[in-house]
Amino acid sequence: MSSFRYDSVPFNAKDQIRLFSFSAPSQANLIKPSEHSISIEGSLKSVDIATATNYIALSYTWGDASSLKTILIDNQPFDVTGNLHEALFELQNESSLGVWIDAICINQSDNAEKSIQVARMRDIYKAATMVFAWLGPGDVESDIGMDELKRIGDLSIGAGMQDLTREVMLKLWDPDLAGLLDSVRDPFVSLSKDLGVEFPQLAIHSITERSYWQRTWIAQEFSVATVLVIACGSKRLDYDRLWPAIMFLGMHATLVGRSITKETRDDPVKGPALKRYIKIQAERSGHIATGSMTGCRRIFQRKPPARQSSLMEYLGHFTGSLKVTDPRDSIYGIRGLAADVDVLNIDVNYDKQTHEVYTETARALLRQNHTDILSWCSTPKAVPGLPSWVPDFSSKLRDPIGSYKSKPPSWTPLFNASRSHEVKISVSPTEKTDSITLSGLSLDTIKELGEPWEKATGDNFWEPTTKFLYKILEFVNAAQKLENPISRDSSFWEEAFWRTPCADQELISYYRRRAVITGEVTAEAGCCEVIARMRFDLSGYSDTARNEAFKKYDGAMGYLYGLRPFISEKGYVGLAPEDSKPGDVVCVIIGAIVPYVLRKLNAQEFRLVGEAYVHWVMDGEALDLGLDEVEFCLR
Repeated sequence: MSSFRYDSVPFNAKDQIRLFSFSAPSQANLIKPSEHSISIEGSLKSVDIATATNYIALSYTWGDASSLKTILIDNQPFDVTGNLHEALFELQNESSLGVWIDAICINQSDNAEKSIQVARMRDIYKAATMVFAWLGPGDVESDIGMDELKRIGDLSIGAGMQDLTREVMLKLWDPDLAGLLDSVRDPFVSLSKDLGVEFPQLAIHSITERSYWQRTWIAQEFSVATVLVIACGSKRLDYDRLWPAIMFLGMHATLVGRSITKETRDDPVKGPALKRYIKIQAERSGHIATGSMTGCRRIFQRKPPARQSSLMEYLGHFTGSLKVTDPRDSIYGIRGLAADVDVLNIDVNYDKQTHEVYTETARALLRQNHTDILSWCSTPKAVPGLPSWVPDFSSKLRDPIGSYKSKPPSWTPLFNASRSHEVKISVSPTEKTDSITLSGLSLDTIKELGEPWEKATGDNFWEPTTKFLYKILEFVNAAQKLENPISRDSSFWEEAFWRTPCADQELISYYRRRAVITGEVTAEAGCCEVIARMRFDLSGYSDTARNEAFKKYDGAMGYLYGLRPFISEKGYVGLAPEDSKPGDVVCVIIGAIVPYVLRKLNAQEFRLVGEAYVHWVMDGEALDLGLDEVEFCLR
């Protein structure tokens, strides 16, 4: 029997979609099929996209492509993955509606058709009567997990979860001396005590650790759906029960952590259960991926069109933490969510190579003044052929030093090295496709570097911190002894010492902000406390203010990602990328929020090394130095 051919069904990819309709299942097929039986039968039909509304869209992961099963489409065999086969078996008894399934309804061998259809997947999922989110086959553990998520979801709704605004959620567990949040907190505190630590935690993880939550395409399908039903085996869970449950479980972990005392830890009854709970929390991270996905949907569904997130924000939120089979889908899989997709004009084209897609995306983002992408350009890169100024979007993208992601809404940058200026891109007819020319100011060249920063661990816990701080102190002392120092004010250099190790910021709960210099808990006090503990003065542990200052300062240092101290020829002190070398150029690119380090390749061309922190030039000071504006051609 010949295999199904797509050209047997007339189809216009620009104006139509295909829908799969099940044939009435035989009595034998109402029973779970055996491993190799042909149990799914149906037909494909073409419908106009403008009028297609009465259908189900399947959201799922393809699964193992080497393990295929056969279904019949218009009486012709067609191979699908095992996971899709399981989903179809469940769906055939779920509804008589047609189903849109990417692996079946798009001819995956036709790049032209695939490019057109993939570009409209957002509209396909949004217009569906229901999106059926298939997590995979069920078992005893997952059945318990689905039931428990529904139960916790109902209890969370009763505690007021659906009434919480984003603004209240962000500060719900912050210090509240006036007790203004007590009426909101109390129901959740009470529910947390009732839930305890002996609920079926592993069963819930069997749901939240499914591969479904870790795929890039799911973010779009999950977010845009009007009606969303989560399915695992024969169990079903409405999204309106899932997100309150996931949100509360995050709260619950926080509350359990705050309630731990030496007495509870050592209690012969409560202690072992508490330790099991903490161990599972530490070893399992499924809630994070599921929480990220549900959070993305809530933001997309609740934000007005004018406040929808940009592609830049989605890339920072998801890229590297979600998986794709085709690395081009790191862009294509989330572009449909972005509010600025039309402005960026990034088309879906599977005839292009990955490095071409990434380069075009980076260029489009830079044209819209998203210079933060330059801070994502760390090396090495897994995708071959990428210019130095183009991020590897298939890898985990780190938060830039001063990015909008460092602060809570309204996501304003921590720094502003070029003030309010917009990026200046020179366009030349002779410019190569792998280069971009940006205007900026050449500040200085690097003279000497210290060792890259690494988070302290192990037996020699304080050794990296000691080396790091002493090298910065050495550079600060050398800079102020130059014949023409940047400043002759001793307080300038005192600030340079304590601001540089933390890149002039501190960690507050889940976000970073500029270093605080007033009050009892200052960043300077945090630096002093780090030094005290480095010298084994542990008195700060029992001092609330000193302990809080340490946590904020040490937390900010944890975001430095291999940056290394440097001193420039003119005496600028700061932090440079790990790959930096003496002779590299420190510059301020017009439109960028932080300085960058470049390496000269020849008279006109440079390689981007990465972002930098430079004391005293983070807020536009370089613009007042009378430096000539030059062009950097990055390759």
